[in-house]
Amino acid sequence: MAIFYGLSRVADPWVAILGGFIASAVVYWFNRRDTLMGMLTLFGFAVVTVSAAIGIISNSEKAYLASGPAADFLFVPLYAVSIFLKKPLIGAIAREMFPRYAGHIPIGAPVFVALSVFWAAHDIVQGVARVYLLQELSVGEYIIWSRVLNWPFTAVMLWASVYFVMRAAKRRVPPNADDASVSGAWPAAAEPEG
Repeated sequence: MAIFYGLSRVADPWVAILGGFIASAVVYWFNRRDTLMGMLTLFGFAVVTVSAAIGIISNSEKAYLASGPAADFLFVPLYAVSIFLKKPLIGAIAREMFPRYAGHIPIGAPVFVALSVFWAAHDIVQGVARVYLLQELSVGEYIIWSRVLNWPFTAVMLWASVYFVMRAAKRRVPPNADDASVSGAWPAAAEPEG
């Protein structure tokens, strides 16, 4: 976003959009993976690609910036379908990112359903707020305010997600089992032989 914003101050909109898109493509290239997170990243990059094409064709910086709210709204059906299939998206993400903890929880567990619903609601509210800001503010103001308003709520959502997944994982460990794999403690070092 910094490259896009910097170029938007000194160049035509299509140049700024192209620069921002190239920067996004480089970031995607170095972060691509054959995992669920990789697929979600590809999904987000596809939205950026379409918005960049529309922005370049229409010479509109705001069309390019619309990739943010568009992605917010497009993720909501992913959450809904995943819940319908009894494989909530947040459960799959948690199992991939934190297998040591989330691996103790069945994929269709209520904690994953609830968190997927809350993330979908977060994306709807964030999408609506971004659309409003995009319509009412200049490009520079939008870039700043959309982040200032988004980051605290997203940080709280991330913290709550980790908290509730950890809590659910601790409840799944049998009472007499070694809970080092859930508590976050390091396994005890093996005693030397001899």
